[in-house]
Amino acid sequence: MADVLDIPEAVVLVTDWTEAARLLEQSVRAGNQDSQAAYLLAMSYKHLGRTADARQVLAKIANPDANVLLQRGVLAFHDKDFAQAAEEFTRSWEKFAESWPAAYNLLLTRLCLGQANECAELIPRVLHLAPSPGDQRLLTLLRVLMLAAAPGAAPSTEGLEAPMLFGGMTGDEEARLLDLLAGLNQFDVTFSLLAKLVALRPRSDQAHAAYFGVALVQAKSHLDRCEWSEADDLLGGLRRRTEAGAARLDGFYQLVMYQMIGVSANMLQDFDRGLQAFRTAQEIYHREVQHTGTQERMQRFFNGHGVPLAAWLEQNLALTYELQNRLDKAEPHWLRYLDALEQNFSRSQPADYLPSLAFECLTRLAEQFSKVERWTSALGCLQRAHRIRPNDYDTLERLFHLFTQLKRSEDARKILRRLREVRPNDPQVELFDLEVRELRSVEEVERLLGDLRRILQKYPGDLRVEERGTAALQNLVPALERCADQHTAQVNKVVDQMRRLPSYQINWPVVRDIMRDLEDQFVYLRRVAQKCLAQITHDDLRRDLNRLIAHCDRKIDQCHTLGS
Repeated sequence: MADVLDIPEAVVLVTDWTEAARLLEQSVRAGNQDSQAAYLLAMSYKHLGRTADARQVLAKIANPDANVLLQRGVLAFHDKDFAQAAEEFTRSWEKFAESWPAAYNLLLTRLCLGQANECAELIPRVLHLAPSPGDQRLLTLLRVLMLAAAPGAAPSTEGLEAPMLFGGMTGDEEARLLDLLAGLNQFDVTFSLLAKLVALRPRSDQAHAAYFGVALVQAKSHLDRCEWSEADDLLGGLRRRTEAGAARLDGFYQLVMYQMIGVSANMLQDFDRGLQAFRTAQEIYHREVQHTGTQERMQRFFNGHGVPLAAWLEQNLALTYELQNRLDKAEPHWLRYLDALEQNFSRSQPADYLPSLAFECLTRLAEQFSKVERWTSALGCLQRAHRIRPNDYDTLERLFHLFTQLKRSEDARKILRRLREVRPNDPQVELFDLEVRELRSVEEVERLLGDLRRILQKYPGDLRVEERGTAALQNLVPALERCADQHTAQVNKVVDQMRRLPSYQINWPVVRDIMRDLEDQFVYLRRVAQKCLAQITHDDLRRDLNRLIAHCDRKIDQCHTLGS
């Protein structure tokens, strides 16, 4: 924001404003009605940053003089209460017609209110108050620029002389004018004046930089308010001016511009244009990095948290591809985004900001890849997340289940050991142990069934344990069916051999031994299946188990007949 002019306070030797405020407060509470005491108290509040208290004290002063009114205006201006500030500055100037601060501040405040025409009319009245030729020159340049930029204004002497006047402007004069314009709070006025200045000085790098800076701030404001079309229109005009301009523009301005063009294009569903803008920004970034030598200039490519601009560029490209449902195209950009973050962990402010950013991104990506059944990519993301937070329980649990799903039992057991270390008394960890067991025989199924019953009894009423237990029971049914298929295959093999041989060639003692052994195995299988049936409540699984039990009964009869 532009700076208003202030005046020295009456007391200039004060060094402890807190103590001064305390003494003056005591004086006022004791009944001191002197306006000078109230004024000094307000100045103490002002130096302490208590602008609301300062404005309140000044407002109570009866019959304020020009100095009090000026301070009221200064405080209102800092609070962006420009209408009130203009009123106070006007009254101050009326009381003291030779006050340069009051006149200049009124001019500045009306500019912030967007009253460009009133300012142009006011400047001739202010010129003779300017304390130096440089100030007079600044006001003259400002007035001529406002007259030249006024829409639909009739040609005037000042307007016709504008090209010559601004063509002969020195660098210091231009810098002062740009500082004044860029600090205004009124975008419409500032932007139109800077646009006119750029037209009058087409080869001025300073003017172009100020013009683009103000425009980019306004575009960012549009984006923050979700005004995508307004931002896109403004940024489109900037891009065309960049391509046609003769002045040199800092590449960082162009980079920011294309970044915002990409954002507005994406939000308007124009993803191809968004990709093109982000790629252009990336090209500018690589070019700028190559020509940036000093460490100080490299710092501009990192934000306050230490996040590198290279990471944001990759993230924007990745998100654009995701908006197009092209996760395969987004993946390499996400990986480069994560690489850029990990390479700069030492810059993180605070220390855990970048690691947390990378961790959240990895867990999100793992979920995205899991939804489309890209298990290898999901596993890679979870493993990187685990390296960042080796004791994060949720990540360990997801890794465990993914290893289990991919049939990598040994890796699943390693993760299970880490889960026990992180949460040694978690009942779910005991159930996880059951999930990694390989069920190759009925004995192993019965053993797991017993352990499961023990855990459920150990943690009665725990919904998490009950849910996990139900899932573990569901895994037992396929294991029992596999065992039944193996036993049935053995029976069928013996029966098939018997059918192909004459009766006198059949070794009946061996057949009887095999069948009696298979009968015992089917009896055992039937008993374990009945134990499962007693605990399973799911209708489909109960039907499967009843079908398995009936199959065992038939095979028991068949084996008994052949074994007797």
